[in-house]
Amino acid sequence: MIQRSISILTLAALFAFSFARNAAAFKDAGNGPYVQSGLDGVFYARCIPQEATGSAGFTDIYKVHRNGDELVDHYDWFTKHGDVLGWSPIAGKVAIMAIRKDAPAPPDQQIEFSFYLGGKLLKSWTTADLNRLGAEVSRSFYGGERAIFQVLGCEQIPGTNEYVFSIKIAKDKKISFDILTGDPRHE
Repeated sequence: MIQRSISILTLAALFAFSFARNAAAFKDAGNGPYVQSGLDGVFYARCIPQEATGSAGFTDIYKVHRNGDELVDHYDWFTKHGDVLGWSPIAGKVAIMAIRKDAPAPPDQQIEFSFYLGGKLLKSWTTADLNRLGAEVSRSFYGGERAIFQVLGCEQIPGTNEYVFSIKIAKDKKISFDILTGDPRHE
């Protein structure tokens, strides 16, 4: 009986330690600078926060050259959740899908991601917008409720010069957004 009590106590202690360690792993570490490469390494985003939290800061897009890199676009925002870069040969410009997980807001005001092209905002998509497209909404680690989606990246439409940013939502449904407009494509 004593041996069994010790085993149960040992298992309980291991579980408590494991839970505390895993809970600490999900703690938000705050903002930090990063570089996001894209487009076969020809372009990259240099993302610098102004503060420990929030979206204040800047994101600069550079083109790599042998004798120094060229600033292509400048944005007066920062997102710690990442950017996906794309290239539009039709527009001759760099496109960005900026992933947002800012402070919780009502679903119709809470931006999940935004699309930019050549230094200008094209369109932002909210939790409510993605829910209308079929994405499930769930409680988020970042607070509030968020649309559930997975970013697939920037993809070329086979046989064309057209590109899309794609996401996967609930039930393995794929949605592609036109790189020139930020609107969903109906394929």
